[in-house]
Amino acid sequence: MRELVILLITAVVIVYLIFRISKRGISKKYERKSSTQGRPKSAWNSLDEGIDPTQ
Repeated sequence: MRELVILLITAVVIVYLIFRISKRGISKKYERKSSTQGRPKSAWNSLDEGIDPTQ
């Protein structure tokens, strides 16, 4: 019975942590913001976006 209680508490803590991390949006802080909005694209900016500037 004691093992079941420990397992339940551990599962609740893990689910809570996963929920908190997903709500925070960790991946958003690593995304780049486009600094070229409204400006013509240079060759370097095209490369950043995966566009071949030689075409």
